[in-house]
Amino acid sequence: MESTSVHAYDLVTGKHLTRLPYTKCSWNDRMNQAGGMTVDIDMSDTAKGMGLGDLLEPWKVILSHERGTDIIHAGPLTSLDWDADQRRLSMTCGGGLTLLTKRLVLNRRIRDTWRDGSVLVDEQHPAGDLALTVKGSPRDIIRALIDETIQWGKLPFTLPDVEGGDLSITYAAWDLATIAERIAELDCEYRFPSTHTADGGITFGVETGDSQTETARWNAIIPDSRIILDGLASDAGDLCTQVWATGGKENDRTYMCRRTSTRLTDEGWPLMQGRDTSHTTVSDLKTLQSNALAQLQETAWVDRTFSLKVGEEHEPHVGDLVDLTVDDDCLGRRTYSLKITDVSGDSSSDWLTVKAQEREDK
Repeated sequence: MESTSVHAYDLVTGKHLTRLPYTKCSWNDRMNQAGGMTVDIDMSDTAKGMGLGDLLEPWKVILSHERGTDIIHAGPLTSLDWDADQRRLSMTCGGGLTLLTKRLVLNRRIRDTWRDGSVLVDEQHPAGDLALTVKGSPRDIIRALIDETIQWGKLPFTLPDVEGGDLSITYAAWDLATIAERIAELDCEYRFPSTHTADGGITFGVETGDSQTETARWNAIIPDSRIILDGLASDAGDLCTQVWATGGKENDRTYMCRRTSTRLTDEGWPLMQGRDTSHTTVSDLKTLQSNALAQLQETAWVDRTFSLKVGEEHEPHVGDLVDLTVDDDCLGRRTYSLKITDVSGDSSSDWLTVKAQEREDK
């Protein structure tokens, strides 16, 4: 396989700045989280002449770990530590989602018209431009939030086309919530993969749900397959078969709904009730019902997480679908349908640590 490299890009424009002479790099990607990366640079004569002290400013550059033209992990530089005695620069980065932790959900219309003062909102004084209503699919919601914030200031995102959907959410400016926080409230899987632009820069995309259509087949029984089952953990802490959800308030009304699954109770499990009170911005019953159903689909079965050691030549990514065949003392000989949720690696090894959960094929 091609050797790896680390590069620096301008955080605002995504423009390529330079290749960095790194000593060590480790990274991790996780479903619905930013992931992270650490990079160490020992101060060689080459590094000393690059002016790294001025170049590598936190929240001014994006660092990217790459193999050939493929980006393994990229994210904004968030902190660094210079050890003058050891002559080592240690840096910590986030992921694509990290860029949205520094942006608030604000309507672009108040960017140039804002005036400090009190905010009066009632039936006679509606929120107006202090409210931002976004509609469509979960991906459309994320797309709209990012589109809104890049009107306040550039960020290196490439937005997908609008899908269309039934969700409708209104966000209030006075909540001062970050875009990352609002995205976390959505009941969907989301990722912000990084790719190169035509001019050699970097950009982040938006993916939700099952973007993968192909299923890899891994057989841990075959010698030298470089697929090793490390273990299996089952966690039923979030297990429930009935979800009660509350939404936002409209005048003197609070929306509530209930959704129930009989899949487990038909197999002998008891009724287990759960709650979802996180959708304070939802003022539409249909949207609330959709959110409750999405949570039920996630929690109405036992969470089984498989831990694997995988050779990097298999190129696993978060969100990939895998059929894993094992012959194990505890699990026996069988094939599991999995979705990868975590991938981590280190530049000192060609083995990756992978975690995956069982999936239900529709």
